[in-house]
Amino acid sequence: MPIKYRCKSCGFILFEFTRVGQDYYGVPTPEEVYRIYGGICPRCKSMLEVPLPSEIKSRIIIRSTIQFKHAIPGGMGGIPSEAASTKLNA
Repeated sequence: MPIKYRCKSCGFILFEFTRVGQDYYGVPTPEEVYRIYGGICPRCKSMLEVPLPSEIKSRIIIRSTIQFKHAIPGGMGGIPSEAASTKLNA
């Protein structure tokens, strides 16, 4: 799950950490992102603020799993049973 730092005023993504191994520094702190931009948003030129711990939001997105309708011969599912194959032919 990515970690995004956004501007409070315009919503511009200041930094996005998408995956492990992206760089050897790891996830930057809000203070480090603040220092990278010099405290000013590059899009709207408003002053950035370092958020308080109570202002930091986290969102978990749960995605549905992939379900296969047909078993793959020779795969993990094996060969479909006779009852399942008659449904496929009907």
